[in-house]
Order: sequence, then structure tokens, then C-alpha cells
Amino acid sequence: MKSETKLLLGLGIGLALGAAIGYMLGTDKKGEWLEQFNEFADKVKVDIKSAIYKGKSGVNDLKEDIDDIADVAKKELGKE
Repeated sequence: MKSETKLLLGLGIGLALGAAIGYMLGTDKKGEWLEQFNEFADKVKVDIKSAIYKGKSGVNDLKEDIDDIADVAKKELGKE
């Protein structure tokens, strides 16, 4: 994708988001919209933290497996 296309796409998305936010804040239900947005943001934060924890746990498990394989390989090579 050309850089001009990316720029125009980004500007279009920003314009659409700005218009949507302006509309939401201009309505009488802006408190309700903001509450829903905050609930959504909280859920996203929890999901991200959970994904990070799972990723770190997976990396630690993989590291332990690699260490175990390395120990077995050292023992086998030491027998020769």
C-alpha cells in the first residue's frame, strides 16, 4: 500500500471516529455512552493482561522444556 493511501485511510478513519465521538458527546445520553465505553475499556484491559500473563507463562514453560532437553543432551553426549 502506498504511503499516500495509508495517509488518506488514516485521515478517513480519524474523521469518522471524530464525528462519531462528537455525535455521542453531543447527545443527552453522553453519560450512558461514556459509562459503556469505560466498561468496554475495562474489559479490554483485563483481556490484554490475561493474554500477557498467558504469553509469559507459555514462554516460561517453553524455556523449562528447552532446559530439560539441553540437560538430556548433555548427559547423552557425556556418555560417549
